[in-house]
Amino acid sequence: MSSNDPRNPVMVGVSRSSTAASAVAWAAAAAARRGRELCLVHAQEWPAGAAPKDRLDAPDQVWASHFRATGRDLLQNHKDAAVEQVPGLRVATRLEDGHPAAVLREAAEGAVLLAVGTHQVSGPGEAVTFTTVGRSLVGHPPCPVVLVVGDASRYDPLGPVMVGVDGSPASAPAVAFAFEEAASSDADLLAVQVRRPRRGDWPEAVQESLVDVSEALAGWREKYPQVVVREKVVRGQPAVQLAEEAAAARCLVVGSRGLGGFRGMVLGSTSRTLAHLAPGPLAVVPREAGTD
Repeated sequence: MSSNDPRNPVMVGVSRSSTAASAVAWAAAAAARRGRELCLVHAQEWPAGAAPKDRLDAPDQVWASHFRATGRDLLQNHKDAAVEQVPGLRVATRLEDGHPAAVLREAAEGAVLLAVGTHQVSGPGEAVTFTTVGRSLVGHPPCPVVLVVGDASRYDPLGPVMVGVDGSPASAPAVAFAFEEAASSDADLLAVQVRRPRRGDWPEAVQESLVDVSEALAGWREKYPQVVVREKVVRGQPAVQLAEEAAAARCLVVGSRGLGGFRGMVLGSTSRTLAHLAPGPLAVVPREAGTD
């Protein structure tokens, strides 16, 4: 299936982590907005020597049967929560064997987006600490990966969708995703460019950057005329500045791979840094990602 195929579901990785419920809640709302099925995926890693065999009636398979049942119960509990949140939502479940990151990468081949929960840590100066699964997924699946930080209920439902842009062709998938998210959420869109400070090019750089941003958004404004768009240019370290600007946003959208959002920067490093700094949901959109 192509990324534009209407059969592609919104997918969410489910685990026993306390962040899984927030990821499911965000993904359920996203699926409802897009008219998509929600698919819950749980990967079970079996201890060495305990993987299920063909003879399910063998005495040594009793533990394996219980282990499998706990996975099914976990999926059912999250499915019940999603349906309660969004009555009538179509929800599928997948119980897979293998390492969670590998399972989710493969599952994402047929998804319109993949959501994963991440942990927020306490303490000044610290924002997000990643599970190994979440960190390893950023920039790898062919679809956008949305990292849902902590408790999704604390995000401002009236906040804008924010996207980092610089006008380069490589940033188009992130801009497209941001416009779609804003339109489906009935939200404003805030487009931000971050320029590294350079002596002697301010305020001329501001006008240059605003032109870049306007050109990057031009075609999408016509496609989504209902979306109210604001533009902003700031100076500083891209990941840090974007995280600060996103404090009041419902989500932050950035590109990955190549020059996806900041002139002269490889966005792989910026998106990975933002995975630790973003105060709310972070959508990392690969260059190859399509849109509806």
